[in-house]
Parts: sequence; C-alpha cells; structure tokens
Amino acid sequence: MNLENIQLSEQTKKNLQKIGYNKLTSIQEKVIPLILSGKDIIGQSKTGTGKTASFMIPVVEKLVKSSRPQVLVLVPTRELACQVKEEAQKLSSHLNINCLAVYGGDSIEKQLRAFRKGIDVVVGTPGRITDHLKRKTFQTDNLKFVILDEADEMINKGFLKEIEWIIKKTPANRQTLLFSATISPDIEGFAQRFLKKPEIIVGESQKSEENNIEQFYLETMPRKKTQDLAKFLLVNKPKSTLIFSNTKRRVEEIENSLRKEGLIVDYIHSDLSQNRRTRVLDKFRNKRIPILIATDVAARGIHVNDINYVINYDFPQTYEFYVHRIGRTGRAGSSGKAITFISSPKEKNELMKLSRQKDYKINRLTL
Repeated sequence: MNLENIQLSEQTKKNLQKIGYNKLTSIQEKVIPLILSGKDIIGQSKTGTGKTASFMIPVVEKLVKSSRPQVLVLVPTRELACQVKEEAQKLSSHLNINCLAVYGGDSIEKQLRAFRKGIDVVVGTPGRITDHLKRKTFQTDNLKFVILDEADEMINKGFLKEIEWIIKKTPANRQTLLFSATISPDIEGFAQRFLKKPEIIVGESQKSEENNIEQFYLETMPRKKTQDLAKFLLVNKPKSTLIFSNTKRRVEEIENSLRKEGLIVDYIHSDLSQNRRTRVLDKFRNKRIPILIATDVAARGIHVNDINYVINYDFPQTYEFYVHRIGRTGRAGSSGKAITFISSPKEKNELMKLSRQKDYKINRLTL
C-alpha cells in the first residue's frame, strides 16, 4: 500500500518520505490502521519485515511531547533496545520526542539523568526496567502504550514473570501491542490475561518466507565440521555471513580456526562488553567484517540487511531459535540462504520433522 493511503498527518508523512518510507510492508499495512484506531494487537511476523516501524509509526502519530514516559517497549536484548530506540528517534524526528534505551551493562547513572530530564519513549530489557521500577526512577502512570517486541524470545529467556510484574505496574487503560515470530501457548496465555480483545495479525505468509529464504542442510561429521565450514566459505566467498553456535566457547574456537584459514572474521557473545559488541556489529553492518559468529542470545539485535548466508553450525536448540536464526537473512524483501549443519541421525530426523510440520522445503547441500 502507498503511504498516501494511510490516515497519517501530513507532518508525519513528510518525515517518513524524508527518511525513505514510501511504500508500506505487509505487516505495516495491516497493523498501522488498527493501532491508530486504539486496538490491542497480536502481530505475528518474521524479522526483517518492517515490524518496528509498524508499531512506532502509529504510536508516534498519537504522541504529544511530554516530560513523562508515554511509551514502554520491552525487548529481549540490549542490542535490540538500541536499534528500536534509534528507529523511534528517526520516526519521531519531526516532533522532538526524547527516546531512551535502558539495559544492563550500561551506566545506570546516565539512565537516571536522562529520566530526570524527561523521556517520552522508553525501550528496555525486562531486567533493567524492573530495576528502575523498584528504584521508582521510572514512573508508569502516564504510559499510553506498552509494546512487547520479540515476545517469544523474551519468554524463551525466562522473562515471563518479570514482564507480568512490569505490566501490572502500568495503567489499565493502556494500549498493548505484542509482536512475535511465533505464537506459543505461553504467549496465548499472556495475551488472554493482559490484552483487551486483541486483533491477531499475520504479516507474512509461510510461503512468502520460504520464497525469500532458500533452506539447505549439509551432512558432515563432528570432527570435520569446522573444516567443511572453512571450505564452504573459501569456495563461495560470501560478502556477509552470520554463523550460529550454541556456546560462547565454541564461538571463539570457530573464530580462531577460520582466522587460521586466512578468513576475515569476528565474533560476539554475551560475555563481551557492550562497547565491544557494538563495534563488532557496526563493522559487520558496514561490510568491513564479512563473517560474524554469534550465540543466539548475542545475535538477537542483529538486524542487518543483505546477509547472504545464515549458517547453523550447531543445531538450533528449539524451533523458535531456528525461525529467528534464518530470519536474519531474506530481510525486507531480499533473498538469502540458510544452511544447517547435520552431524547425527537425530539432528537429521529433527530437521526433517520440522520441514514436514512447517511446510519448509529444505534441500540437501553438498560441498
């Protein structure tokens, strides 16, 4: 849908066109009018479909600058908190609205100073938001919107009780928006308790995802995994590849092995400082590092366009991890490839079971 067909102010439309928004994605087209009309939302959409803008555009449209927080966005990781905050700033640049990202590992004193100056939009991880609520440094009585972004991942990380505690501290007349790549029983139960007659929106069909992302599996042996990975990268020379491993130690081992093969590579995991992670992600985003290795937790904030390959070096621990991993490629209408390394009959059976259940077409790849 063309931007002109959405009921937004001329000021908002001009700002959107200025920053490159002219045509809406599927999830934006469906969600924006509903949020503008005051509905609670459950939005199911894979990463890379413009999900953040789908809730921030109408939220910004309904804000009037204030000295007290009007919007709370809960996210699973600090990287995602920073990215959503940056997007909120861009989308509200014509209104001079103040946005703040709050997360563990960042100076709490700096966050306290920002709250004292006055904040309109707060984007944060459940742990740090809980800290501020207990300190009474974050006042929720003026909140108009509570947004849960990547709700399935927050629940997978064990944040459900904290999220419920936080949302009970917010006004009953708030508008609640929940977005998730998958809708689990936990999410359904949460929605029944805390959302008011929500509209359920599916932004992208499964066939759309399948068309954007070609999925493959590569059969290998545990002792040959790293050798086969290096061979694939040396032969194909992709400009941008994201590799997933299940442990921090394995991430570092893979990085060391690939460097010995002469490949330009770096890694991120949750033990690294925020500054180090930010520097590495910036280099990957700007294509100065063509290969990045990450754990699932650290990779939650990687929203980078034009990733050629996502490689599951270690088999994903859950179906949700698989969905989020492969969703790092094929973003915003572009195409990409996802490759899962298989090193046991059990892993192959699990992948084939997934392909049957979810109607994925997963082809065999040979080196």
